[in-house]
Parts: sequence; C-alpha cells; structure tokens
Amino acid sequence: MKVKGYATFDKLKTCIVGRTYGKEQFDHIKSQKVKDVLFRILDETEEDYQNLCGVLNRAGVETLRPDVVQTDTTHRPANQPRDDMAVVGETLYVNNNRPEYKSILDRVENKIIVDDCEQTKLVSTSFIHRLGDSLHWGTNKPTWRDSVLVKKYEEQWIKEGFNVDIMEHEGHGDCTWCVPKPGCIITLFEIQNYEEKFPGWDVCYLEDKYWDQMSPFRKVKQKNGGKWWVPGEEDSDDFSEYVETYFKDWVGYVEETVFEVNMLSLDQETILVNNYNRQVFDFLEKHSITPVITPFRHRWFWDGGVHCVTQDLYREGSLLARY
Repeated sequence: MKVKGYATFDKLKTCIVGRTYGKEQFDHIKSQKVKDVLFRILDETEEDYQNLCGVLNRAGVETLRPDVVQTDTTHRPANQPRDDMAVVGETLYVNNNRPEYKSILDRVENKIIVDDCEQTKLVSTSFIHRLGDSLHWGTNKPTWRDSVLVKKYEEQWIKEGFNVDIMEHEGHGDCTWCVPKPGCIITLFEIQNYEEKFPGWDVCYLEDKYWDQMSPFRKVKQKNGGKWWVPGEEDSDDFSEYVETYFKDWVGYVEETVFEVNMLSLDQETILVNNYNRQVFDFLEKHSITPVITPFRHRWFWDGGVHCVTQDLYREGSLLARY
C-alpha cells in the first residue's frame, strides 16, 4: 500500500478511522454504575465511528481500522490515530508503533518508525499542517522547537523540497487552525500572523470562550478541572472517580479544545465537521465548500474531533506551491 500526503485539502482516498476498547475488556469492573456509563461511551463511540466510515466509503474513501488487541486498558486506546503518525510527502512516519496498527503498517511500503524521545509525538499531522511545498509545524513546549528531533526532520524535509515553518505556536495545530482550501483559514485568535504568512487570504476567527456558558460543564469542571465531560453524567461520582483513578491517559484537556476547528477535508469542495456552527457554515458557503456533519457524541470525553479520530494515508496531489 502506497501512502501520499502533500496538502490537507487534496482529494482523500485512503483513511484510518480510530477504534476504542471492547466492553469485554472491562468485565473486571465491579461497580455497575461505572460499567453503565463506560459501556454507553464505548457503544456510542463505535456507532459514530461506523457512521463516519459510511460517510467516507460513500465518498469513495477506503477506510481502515486498528486491530482489537488485548492490552493494558489504562493506556489510551487507538481511537485518535492522528496523534500517532504523519504522512509527509510519500512516507508514513509512525511515532507510536502500537500493536493495534500492525495489520495496517505491514501493508505500507514506505514507512519510518520515529526514534523514541520526549518530542516524538510532534511527528504527527495533529501538529503539522501540509500545504503543498510548505509545512507549518507547531510544537508542544517552548524548548521543543530546538530539539534534535525537530532539527533532524526539518533538515530532511527541506532536502525533499519542502519549505518548513517551525511555528512559535504551541499545542495541537488541528484544534486551533484549519485550511479547508487555498485562500481561506478557520482559526482561533492569536495563533500566528496570518497577514504575514498568508497575505490576502480570507481568515475566519472563532471565539473559544464558550465553555463558561455551559452550566453542566461548569459543574463537572469543579470535579476534574475541565479535563473531560460526559453530558448527562455530571453527578456520576463513581464514574468520575474511576476515570480519574484508572483512565487518566484516556482524557486530554477538553477546555482548551474548540471542535469547530477540528475538521477533515475530503477535497476542496467537501469537509467533514462534528456539529453545526453558523459562523463556520456561513464562511464555508462563502468559499463554495459543503460541510457534512458526522457526529462524535463523546468528543468532550475523548478530547478529539473528526480530524483527530482519523489519519489520512493517501491523498491525491503533488509537491506544488499552493499560495
């Protein structure tokens, strides 16, 4: 299986869709209250994955799924492959070579397993925006921009013909800005200087301060510090305690995420989104882009949207300047 990825908006042909754990892996849990909530999350998450696969298949995209592997369930499942790998050019870089991906990776002709180090997770398309011959690479911590790993791949990709922009912005880029097609950007405020980097582009700025307007979230925030949320289970203290004790690796920090930015382009005319947002939909219509809603009901628990739970393996396109 060949891989290719030069731009986030080129036509998508092959894609991984994540997978959570099976309910049978949690038979050891004694509390029925905990099981009820957990099993609902697992069932509904898989239902939403199946729906997403159906949307992709109908659009002509081949979908691949991680294997079901008996493993230590305290570790995060393979439900967000975006964080674990990146396709840059015609090479797949794998920063988390977990057994769930084995059957997929065995088929890939050109792949590199990234050396294990503190900054390994940066080699993923949750941090890297691909725009033809330009790569915009965000980092996670201030010192990581100067790490050996970043310098190594920056030099390699420059030799391959890319212009590599090591951004000052820290954090997952796919939760803070999105390029649906050349000429337009959807973003949070104060991410980067778009007028300098993308002169003349139309930029849609989204407000990210909406969590405090959601009273159920404010309630659960008092218990877990705003890290995760299961709507309707704000009073499930048994479940909250279990998650905070055994599933700390599962959850992120959802209060810092704006899911309206976390979108997956099928091509320059169609993009997948998790929910309706009038400002986003009006902006997409302005640029002749059709949004398709693919619900992900437990995005506030997993801290990931439709871009996070997928990993494009093959997109049409080539190494060409896009702006």
